[in-house]
Amino acid sequence: MMNKKFWQAVFKKQGDFDVARRKIIGESAIAQHLAKQAIFALQRDKKKEALEKLAESTQMLVSLDKRFGKDFRLRMEGAWKAAVEEYTEAKLFSDFYNNKTIGEVKEFNVEADEFIGALSDVSGEIVRSMVIWTTKKEIEKVKKSAEAINEIIHELMQYNYGGYLRTKFDQAKKNLNKAEEILYDLSIRNK
Repeated sequence: MMNKKFWQAVFKKQGDFDVARRKIIGESAIAQHLAKQAIFALQRDKKKEALEKLAESTQMLVSLDKRFGKDFRLRMEGAWKAAVEEYTEAKLFSDFYNNKTIGEVKEFNVEADEFIGALSDVSGEIVRSMVIWTTKKEIEKVKKSAEAINEIIHELMQYNYGGYLRTKFDQAKKNLNKAEEILYDLSIRNK
């Protein structure tokens, strides 16, 4: 009555998917944590540590991409997407921090929504840096940071977002307001 070969193949395919998904979730969590550590290291001006953490995260995400990237269902796994977005945020922040052009990730595929989410989030990391540099009286860095956030928001405003990206964009606009408040406070202090 049942086509046993057919159903065995279906169950095997689903079982393989589940095994791959569990690997992705575990490895993505580590890659995401490494990216967060890279950001935190940059906030403390520990560039070497940040580059090491970013390199480790890169290796893990490249490995995932090579092994599972061709399966769209696996690539859209939430843990993987979160890790890629966090890594991209760390990479963009590293570019900013090291006076490089904030741009693309070439090592592996990054989806448009992951780039946009990361770009929105990096504005918050720049604001944190502004606070640190303000307390250290590194005013030129603070001004440069505010310009970068303004440029980020200008680019983000070219599109209309919904859902998850709308929330990210709204947070980025709040970061612009915080940056403007920091500049305003500095202008008052320097009178």
